[in-house]
Amino acid sequence: MKGRNMKSVFTTTAILAPLVTLGACTTTQPVEEVIVAPPPIEQTCIPINTLKMVVIPAVTKSGFSIVSIETEPQQIYDDVAKKWIMIETPPIERREPWTKVVTPEHLIYVDEENKEVTDICELNVEKPVVEKPVVEKPLDVVNEPKPMPE
Repeated sequence: MKGRNMKSVFTTTAILAPLVTLGACTTTQPVEEVIVAPPPIEQTCIPINTLKMVVIPAVTKSGFSIVSIETEPQQIYDDVAKKWIMIETPPIERREPWTKVVTPEHLIYVDEENKEVTDICELNVEKPVVEKPVVEKPLDVVNEPKPMPE
């Protein structure tokens, strides 16, 4: 039985070996190169040269502070009473104007419909037109003494 089993294995191998070899040698079509074109870039931002730059003025808070300088009492000799008299002098006071910037000045960009735009392309940058607000009366921030109202 051993010889017969060996013979069938040999016969099976002899039949299958050429089939496997021929199956491996089948010709295939050459693979065509696939050229993948990148999708077109969609511009979602708005070019800066089509926008209008608007200056938002600073928000300030103004007021006055009272500056007080203490004075020492003065001694004066009274010839009539023949004694020294202490004269209390009031403190020197003056009003000082002050201005505090609460929110600093900043720029925004708006489109034709005057809506604020935040997604801005910086391609072909040109200086846009600046619209400065008209201030009717400038703020007085100089620290000069002013006369006290009576």
